[in-house]
Amino acid sequence: MRSPPMCESGVLISRRSAMLLPALVATLHPGRVLPVLAASERVTAQSVGIAQNVGVLADPRSFVDGDGIQPLIWGARARCDPTDAACKQGGVATNTADVQPVPSRSLLVVSDRVLLEISVGGEKLGVVELGLWRSAAPQAVNAFVKLCAGQLRTNPDDEPASLERSVATRVLKDRAVVLGALKNQGGSTVLIPGKTKPQRVPVTPPTTSDDTISGGSHDAAGLISVRKGGGSFEFTLLPRSNVALDKENVVIGQVLNADGMAILERINTLPTDNYRSAPLATVKVERATVLS
Repeated sequence: MRSPPMCESGVLISRRSAMLLPALVATLHPGRVLPVLAASERVTAQSVGIAQNVGVLADPRSFVDGDGIQPLIWGARARCDPTDAACKQGGVATNTADVQPVPSRSLLVVSDRVLLEISVGGEKLGVVELGLWRSAAPQAVNAFVKLCAGQLRTNPDDEPASLERSVATRVLKDRAVVLGALKNQGGSTVLIPGKTKPQRVPVTPPTTSDDTISGGSHDAAGLISVRKGGGSFEFTLLPRSNVALDKENVVIGQVLNADGMAILERINTLPTDNYRSAPLATVKVERATVLS
């Protein structure tokens, strides 16, 4: 854990106090000017993604248009910008890439195709094309397609939930990229007994019974899976083989395009929050399109 900054007397001060020191000195000593240090003498203070208006997401579900907490790290070594394609996990720049090939499932027929337009830190990366297999998990695929089309409802009168503008919640390097934190949760405003004001009730993630392994194991990069039994909007893209997910998830499809695999690898290497494994740069599904 990094120690908080100290003033000249050796007394520990908070980050907020440290940032207000120049103003405080100007108030107490109107004629005094703080010395300007050369670049080599300055204490390194990192602010990640300020130019892109992107920061660490305390809770990816509560962000507004990519805004987050802008972290200030005192005494840190220089780190690369997480919105830069050369910036990898650990904050160290590297030019190496390890894009995986498009997976092959010759025995499964693609029934539905979905295009996800992805951005990282507000910068559009491109399109991930997904092929879904209704024969492997009909209920799960049906729910996912409706979500992508912006037509998923709990009740007929509900405003539909949509995958558009949703964000990634976790990036577990070489294990899983978890997306589906909805911005547009849909639902309806209803009167609830015991409440004085109408309450907004969002669309409920549907439950499913697609608990079989018809789609195969999580044994290749580029597969997409959802939680067994449903009950969640989140879905997982595999950056590498991860058969441990067979216990909790069911495979429903795969990435179909090479550009999509390159985007998946880019997200896989993003720097993350050590506590929640949330990406430091917001990964957003700008638009989801269901191909007819």
